[in-house]
Amino acid sequence: MQFRSRLALAAALAVLGLGVASAGAVPLLPHKATYRLSLDGSKPSGQLEEMNGEIQYEITGDACAGYSTLTRQESVASTGEGKPLRQAVTSRAWEDGEAKAYRFLSTSDGDDGDDKIEAKVERQGRDRLRVTVAQPEARTLELKGEILLPTEHVKRVLAAAAAGESVFEAKVYDGANDPAKVYETLAVLGRPNTDESRAAAPAKESLKGRTFYPITISYFETGGVDRAPAYVMSMQLYDNGVVGSLKIDYGKFALIGAMSAFEALKVSDGCAK
Repeated sequence: MQFRSRLALAAALAVLGLGVASAGAVPLLPHKATYRLSLDGSKPSGQLEEMNGEIQYEITGDACAGYSTLTRQESVASTGEGKPLRQAVTSRAWEDGEAKAYRFLSTSDGDDGDDKIEAKVERQGRDRLRVTVAQPEARTLELKGEILLPTEHVKRVLAAAAAGESVFEAKVYDGANDPAKVYETLAVLGRPNTDESRAAAPAKESLKGRTFYPITISYFETGGVDRAPAYVMSMQLYDNGVVGSLKIDYGKFALIGAMSAFEALKVSDGCAK
């Protein structure tokens, strides 16, 4: 049993992004954040008795230099029978500021086995991605359709929320779990909020005065939007790309992510002239 969610997190945390965000959009804040994971006790979890761990996330760069992200998720799950199941998933990625190129290395190690996925992506026009996979086996894939990359997706979600839209649909690729997989996503966008009392304590100073949106993103297998989603991410997403709080619902169980540490990093000068 694997609980891999890059970017599920990224997908949330690097959900930080077609095209560049609209003019006047708030730049994404380079930062490090840690989220403590725990089982959502309000949702039945079947045979899963307990699960906890943490997600460590870091983003640096800008629209000119591109965005580098590091995501590590560690978890321990127990069914009450036998030893707890441990797993750690680490993903390193770089995405071009205009979403024309992307590369990533994802590694997983745990009690149920180890694996590694490495690939680079090039956008071939508006409706095609060329994926060159190096590991676990060399191959080349052509993915058709208007497909967003992870940081590009979050930028688009934030732009839609800022424009007052209530939903945003897109196909999204991150490749960290499967280099051939594209998810169809539906984001439900809440109204803007500036309530500073709701900011996570570790990031209060950095988020002071910032606007956030309650966002719920459902990830569907391709062609499965009329069925239950593979997973659903709900978050408090700030206009500078920081995720204040997080919930990942896998259907059979759900995890709550509470921010436990935060550090704002030096803003890149990649766009300096």
